Amino acid sequence: MSCGDSVPRKINIRILFFAKSRELSGVSEASFCLDTDNISSLELLNTISRLYNLESIKSTIVLAINQIYCDTESGEQLNLKEGDEIAIIPPLSGG
Repeated sequence: MSCGDSVPRKINIRILFFAKSRELSGVSEASFCLDTDNISSLELLNTISRLYNLESIKSTIVLAINQIYCDTESGEQLNLKEGDEIAIIPPLSGG
């Protein structure tokens, strides 16, 4: 490894599940260790969907990081920090 190489840092994040995502995952929240602090919003969504049984609603999920919505369609690059809170917000229905 040269001096310019950076080593990915493992970080712990907190995931909050709401409505249908809570029902499908079977939990209201979870702690998760990421192997990197630099991940795209799309990669994060894909990882969470696969691990927590959310594939059936993945295309309609909105992610919020520390209560700020992020764009999963563009795959924006995220710079997550230890303890960040990721909210999984599924499509809402009601009447």
